[in-house]
Amino acid sequence: MTTYTIYGDLETGGVLPHHPNIQLAAIVVDDQTDVEVSSFERKIQFSEGDADPEALALNHYDRAVWQAEAQPAGKVVALFDSWAAPYRSIEMVSKTGKPYKVAALAGHNIISFDLARFRAMYGDRFFPFSYMAPDTLQLVLWHFKLRPNLKRPEKLKLSVLAEHFGIPAGDAHDALADVRLCHQVVRAVKAAQGV
Repeated sequence: MTTYTIYGDLETGGVLPHHPNIQLAAIVVDDQTDVEVSSFERKIQFSEGDADPEALALNHYDRAVWQAEAQPAGKVVALFDSWAAPYRSIEMVSKTGKPYKVAALAGHNIISFDLARFRAMYGDRFFPFSYMAPDTLQLVLWHFKLRPNLKRPEKLKLSVLAEHFGIPAGDAHDALADVRLCHQVVRAVKAAQGV
């Protein structure tokens, strides 16, 4: 059976829980070939008054683009859910013995930041992702901890890690660019470990 990893990212109008999600993007990677097989990106409607202006600037917010392209959060979740459904490859069993599948959702700092936001976007709906989320921040922390002879970057932001591994960061803080960058960082760590 083919298994997949979905690299997901939410760009937000700030880092506090009340700040809105403004963009959702993801790519699917075939675990056997390590090749991207599909991508998803949507801008999310939100009220500018609920966001931190500095965060909006950092995350490439352009009012005209959002007015033309953004969709309500509920619609974005429904579209994302449909897009991700074919890639649910983790077999689970409910408390009542009923089998079902969820997807592997990975990302940079996903455990501390994005996973709770993804979960909140689903509200009362079934959350079709494993809570065991592979996190590239944790991956690189262990990479450097287990190799004390390697010089660790001072900051572990995705763009800094990309630069450390010789990967052009390009449009950092655009959700689709970030998920692709995240996947490239995983590839770089695997190559450095001879995997």
